[in-house]
This record gives sequence, C-alpha cells and structure tokens, in this order.
Amino acid sequence: MGDTQMIIGIAIGIVLGALGLLVITRNHQKTVKKLIESRRKLERQRTKAVNDLFALRAEVENNPISLQQPAVTIKPKQDPKVAAEMANLRNLVARADSALAAARKKRDEYETEIARLTAALGQKDAKVIDLRPQDRPAGGIAL
Repeated sequence: MGDTQMIIGIAIGIVLGALGLLVITRNHQKTVKKLIESRRKLERQRTKAVNDLFALRAEVENNPISLQQPAVTIKPKQDPKVAAEMANLRNLVARADSALAAARKKRDEYETEIARLTAALGQKDAKVIDLRPQDRPAGGIAL
C-alpha cells in the first residue's frame, strides 16, 4: 500500500509540474511577443524619424530661400513635450547614424575579405576545396 501511494504521489507531482511548466511557458511566450512588438514599434519610429530627418535635410539643401532665413529653433520655454520629443529624435538619429557607420565598416571589411579570397582563387598554387557533387560517392559518405 505504501508503494501505491508513492506512485500516485509521483504521478500527481508530474501532472502538477507539467501544468506549472505550461503556465510559465505561456507567460514567457506572451512576454516575448510583447517585446517583439515593442521592438518593431521602436524600429518603425526610428525609421520614420530618420526618413523625416533626411527629407527635411534634402528640403533645406534644395530650397535656397530657406538658407537665407534664420533656422527655426525650439525654445525650451515653449512646451516640454516638444523639447523631449526633439531630444528623442536627436537620440534616434544619432543611433541610426552610428548603426549606419557600423554597417559601412562591416561592408568594407566584407569587401576586403572578398577581394582577398578572389585574389587567392586567382593564384595557380592556391589550395581550394572542391565541394562539387561529382567528388562524392553516389550513396553518400564513403566509409
């Protein structure tokens, strides 16, 4: 009778553990979904801010009349929400510029590596591993 009670206790423990794990997993999935949506929202806002900045910059550069007039500055006394939004936009633009610089640096590194590998392939004595299908046995890996 003691063994039967122990087996029943273990079974109940396993069921309760599985239910607890299910609840924790669902909560985790909801949290991950919220984080992904938040990240997408921030990326959309950043993209919009950068696009607005580039459009404004292009408008200022292409409009000779605006160059003659003094630039409009936001006074801190006006509205703290506007000042906070401008600071946020400046921060987003700075982050986008740094991300763009990092992407350009990576691109340059990749182009350098591609040029090096292309030059190595052009050499007659370069060691190249040929992975074409005809080099392998028809049945798969030969033992």
